[in-house]
Amino acid sequence: MRHLILAFCLALGAALQAQETLKLKVDLQEITATEKVYNFISENFVGVIGWQFTMQFDGTKMKFKEIRNAVNPTQTSGNFNEPNPGELRSVWIDTDLQSNDFPDTTVLFQLVFEILEPEGAPLCFLESQEFFEFILDDDFVNFEFAELLISDDCYQGFSIILETTATENPTSPAVELVQDLFLSSSGTLAFTSNRDQALHITLTDLSGKAISSFAKKEYGEGRHTLNCKAMAPGAYVLRFIAEDDTECVVKVIAN
Repeated sequence: MRHLILAFCLALGAALQAQETLKLKVDLQEITATEKVYNFISENFVGVIGWQFTMQFDGTKMKFKEIRNAVNPTQTSGNFNEPNPGELRSVWIDTDLQSNDFPDTTVLFQLVFEILEPEGAPLCFLESQEFFEFILDDDFVNFEFAELLISDDCYQGFSIILETTATENPTSPAVELVQDLFLSSSGTLAFTSNRDQALHITLTDLSGKAISSFAKKEYGEGRHTLNCKAMAPGAYVLRFIAEDDTECVVKVIAN
């Protein structure tokens, strides 16, 4: 399985300014006896090089199959998974970290579902800010998305006010305590310690729920590998606290 990871300090020194409202829409394109196909449409899709979002549907009536006709070659079926019936998660990062801006109403790709019962089921974004993460390229370091509008089978232009943590710059100053982080959903955590130091390490999900915790111990300068609990693909938060109480919070995305 291919693993994608992006790490960066959460603290940004530059003042943030609001960009145009990002709009995401899923529009039913076709339904057959075996498939239900949605167009995934965007507006103001500028500077975006990564995202995480979750959608839901009745998993007894249809299941995710694949995406088709993606205009960005880095957006593939592998960026989507259905960890539980009826829960579709997408974690995507543009591997060259350079945004591809598309005109409004561009169909980014098609979401295809296998129908288990006639006509399948409604498809809807989860309507809370905590289920959305957007990453902008370094040309947009001084901007944030303040608002997201979603349209789907449940909502038309539903507004979600995004907190500043929903957008981060992947090329912000390097993490001082550690670098070269790696996290897999199978539970492998690796990092390079920049010096000999004692570190207390915790891994949580975006809501702050603990996944794994490692008591303070000495880590020599160099590469280290730890075993965490297995987790679903997605975004997580690593917190490193040094002996002098220096703290760095790092967001990681693992597939």
